[in-house]
Amino acid sequence: MKKNVIFSSLLIIAALGLKAQTVKPVKDATQEDIQNKLVQLAYSNPSIKIRDYEKDKTVSELHKSGANWLNYVTVSANLNEVTLKTYKSTNTTDIRNQIYYPLWNVGINVPLGSLTGKANDVKIARKNVDIATAEQEVAKRQVKAMVLSKYHDYLMTKEMLTLQNEVTEDDYTAFQTAETKLASGSISYESYTTTSQRYNDDRNKKLSLERDLSNVKLEIEEIIGVRLEDVIAQ
Repeated sequence: MKKNVIFSSLLIIAALGLKAQTVKPVKDATQEDIQNKLVQLAYSNPSIKIRDYEKDKTVSELHKSGANWLNYVTVSANLNEVTLKTYKSTNTTDIRNQIYYPLWNVGINVPLGSLTGKANDVKIARKNVDIATAEQEVAKRQVKAMVLSKYHDYLMTKEMLTLQNEVTEDDYTAFQTAETKLASGSISYESYTTTSQRYNDDRNKKLSLERDLSNVKLEIEEIIGVRLEDVIAQ
C-alpha cells in the first residue's frame, strides 16, 4: 500500500513537471495591440493622404501621357465635285470635264520628332510614379516611428509621474509632521524650512511631469486624429 502511494505521488509530480514545461507563457498583447492601432490611425493622417493623392496624380499623368501620341497624328483628305458626284455637265469641251487623277487624296502626318519625345514623356511619367510611391513609403515609415516614439514617451512620463506622486505624498506627510513639531518647538526653523523646500520641489516636479504628459498626449492625438483614451479603452 505504501509503495502504491509513493508511486502515485511520483506520477503526479512528473505530470506537473511535464505540464509546466509544455505550458507556454501568456503573451501580454495589450500594449502591442494599442501600438498597432496607433500606427493604423497614423496612416490616416492628412500628411499621408497627401502622399496618396500625389501618387494617384502621377498614375493619372502616366495614363494621360500614354494616350497623348494621338495628338501628334494629323489626317487630311482632299475631295472635289467629281468624287462627291455633285458636278454634272453635258458639254464635252468644258475643261471641268477633264478628270485628273487622283480623284481624291488622303494623308496622315506624323512628326518623326514626336515619336522620340513621346517615349521620353512616358518614361518620365513612370519615374514620377516610382518617386511618388517611394515618398509615400517614406512618409508612412516616418509617421509610424513618430507616433510610436511619442507613445513610448507617454508611457515613460506616466510612470515617472506615478513615482513622483508617491514621493510627493511622502514629503507632504513629512511636511505636515514638521509643521506640528515646529508649532510645539520640538524642531528648529531650519529643519522645518528644509522639509518645506523639499516638498515644494516635489510639487514642482509633479506639475512639470503633468505638463509633459499632457503635451505628449496632445502630440499623439494630433497624429492619430482621435483621443488617446479611446484607443487605449478599445
